Amino acid sequence: MTRFGRASKLAAAMLGGALVLSACSDDSDESNEDSNAGGGGGTITYAMAQPWDSFNQTTAGANTVANGQVMHQVLSGFWQFGNDDGQPIANEDFGTFEKTSDDPLTVEYTIHEEAAWSDGTPIDCDDVLMWWTAQSGRWDGLFSAPGTQGIEDTALPECADGDKAFTLVYDQPFADWLTSGPGRGNNAIMPAHVVAEQGGLTPEEFLAALQGDDPEPVQAAADFFNEGWLIDGALPDASLIPSSGPFVITDYVADQSVTLTRNEAYWGEPAAADSIVIRTIAEPEQVQALQNGEVDIIEPQPTVDMAQQIEAAGGIESEVAEEYSYEHLDFNFQDGPFADSLALRQAFALCVPYQTLVDNLIAPVVPDATVKQVRNVAPWDEGYQEAVEASSATLDEYGVTDIERSRQILEEENAVGTEIVLGTLENQRRNDAGLLIQSSCNEAGFEVDFQPAADFFDTTGALSEGRFDVAMYAWSGSPDRSGWNSTYRTAVECSPDGKGNNNGCYSNEELDQLLDDVLRTSELSEAVDLTAQIEAFLWEDLVTIPLYQHPGITAWSSQVSGVVPNPSQNGIVWNANTWSKG
Repeated sequence: MTRFGRASKLAAAMLGGALVLSACSDDSDESNEDSNAGGGGGTITYAMAQPWDSFNQTTAGANTVANGQVMHQVLSGFWQFGNDDGQPIANEDFGTFEKTSDDPLTVEYTIHEEAAWSDGTPIDCDDVLMWWTAQSGRWDGLFSAPGTQGIEDTALPECADGDKAFTLVYDQPFADWLTSGPGRGNNAIMPAHVVAEQGGLTPEEFLAALQGDDPEPVQAAADFFNEGWLIDGALPDASLIPSSGPFVITDYVADQSVTLTRNEAYWGEPAAADSIVIRTIAEPEQVQALQNGEVDIIEPQPTVDMAQQIEAAGGIESEVAEEYSYEHLDFNFQDGPFADSLALRQAFALCVPYQTLVDNLIAPVVPDATVKQVRNVAPWDEGYQEAVEASSATLDEYGVTDIERSRQILEEENAVGTEIVLGTLENQRRNDAGLLIQSSCNEAGFEVDFQPAADFFDTTGALSEGRFDVAMYAWSGSPDRSGWNSTYRTAVECSPDGKGNNNGCYSNEELDQLLDDVLRTSELSEAVDLTAQIEAFLWEDLVTIPLYQHPGITAWSSQVSGVVPNPSQNGIVWNANTWSKG
């Protein structure tokens, strides 16, 4: 599942602070002088709250919405979550794929004959094998990935230098096979020739090493893959950041903006706009920036004031709707007071002001909003009610606000006065939510140190490095089971690059088995039942606490055409290659 953000192997949402789940992407197709004759769509400016900090969203530490929004039209793939329903759609401009067998599950992929990086290097076998090495978790996760579900059950694809066809053969069923292959976002194909060179290898040597059994020759290459594309104050040399999509990154001003320019070497349908400038603007300032013409498109977490301002403004189109994103609380199971104490987690769950959060922060924007009672199923999707019913016993006991009972548990545990660090991304809604939780839980007997931070989602921020007792943020994802699966699965190691989406580093073998089982079934009724069992387990052990489904608001200048809001982790940029202005 890329923190409050979007992607299928969950991503952390940053639109106000979220992450992405784990699987995602798509694009268009252009190949010759005639087909590259598009353009003329002007420059479009899009505002997002968090700065871009990595060219490689496919690592665990960089799997954020902000990175996904920038990279979505730069790195292409076989599919993406798109349209107004957030469902997966194929991208034949990148290539084609087909399931050819159920036993064993076999999917054949063919990359477009003319697909090449913007520097002219063909996209082929070495790119695929590096992608597979990371996404499968091979060599103990030497190449970081947000999650390995599905691909870890496949054999190393067989291909030779220059090959554009490859096959994934699974050793067991996998329900989300369609979105398991290379897409956009946090499971995109990265440029292997760049990684090889930075690792001191020729592309041929790198390919041979990836096909071998010894990880030692690729250690330096893996180090670059994991850390070398982090953005630290300046744009990397153009040779390090080639594009496989409709746009290339051409300019960057630290903490201010990223500029995407039409990729003239792209073989697919040319991007409509000449360029897209992605500006970093705090959410409270985005509506004013839109009204002033400083930006053309915004996608903030809505507040009452913001929604009213947008409604009253002229020359602006907008849409408010619930998204595949939900706010929740993560406990730290590696360190701190909650790591080994179910009783303290229960006490904290009882002091969370669930209904107050919804009434104060969400209902004014979405009047019929309710407290979200389960994590991994959207209220409008099949299986939600079954998951609620399966969790009802624990929900009735601990999914409610009961200050008196919370304090009673603290007294029984001799834990009154327990200090808690509550971390989150700094923005208006989360500041308000954090203060409400702090006040309520302090009343129960905790001492909550609320620490909102602008760098909460950074690769060196509090979430990535585990500097919290409770973390509040959103997961943005999709309808896929594989998107949220890695959020609760035992991590390779509890480190920024090793924990994937499991930011609290929770581990339980029984839950791991259930998570495996739900990915293996192709029967919807069985998947609904297993998902309900997982939700019941998550409530019983209080692994995380769901708060509310995220409403999303998208607003754009009436001068811009082609904007189609999308509820998945890919967000508004899913079709940015079709945006035009004028």
